[in-house]
Amino acid sequence: MQLMDKAKATRFLGQEFLVWLWYKSETGEGAFDLGESVTAHVWFERKMILESEGDGGTEKVTCAGESQQFKEARFALAQNKTIREAMIRLAMGDNEWSFVLDATWLNYRSLKTPKVMQDRREDPDGLFFEKVSLIYKALSAMDAIYAQFVRLRLSPEWEATELPAILGWIREGR
Repeated sequence: MQLMDKAKATRFLGQEFLVWLWYKSETGEGAFDLGESVTAHVWFERKMILESEGDGGTEKVTCAGESQQFKEARFALAQNKTIREAMIRLAMGDNEWSFVLDATWLNYRSLKTPKVMQDRREDPDGLFFEKVSLIYKALSAMDAIYAQFVRLRLSPEWEATELPAILGWIREGR
């Protein structure tokens, strides 16, 4: 099987992950325990792209703005569109990151880290290493959240509890 065929066959996981993450963030459950007394908070902001494929080709809906509710995007979900990409904000402690997460490849784009506080004159290499460390923290946190999703997705709790709750939340957005 070619790489593109594999990506198309498994992209539903990224799409379901983004819907689940959005659901968690909007229902007040957007806080994720990452262990070692670290809690990550996730919420969606400003831009989301949804799409559907049909006989007439691919149809895309872009929702952008300051509205935290994304009513048009939830309506698009109710019309069987899937999330293609979303802008996400991640907070841990005093630090915040923002990035665009793609559903098919789970790629990160436009990753903005917290401001680096190193003094360039005293330690020019420290600036670079602190920036890399901040990127690593964000990616590690998202990996841990994705692992929580996969464990839930493979458990009986997904069909019994989580999926019906998500579908109800989508219906409420009409």
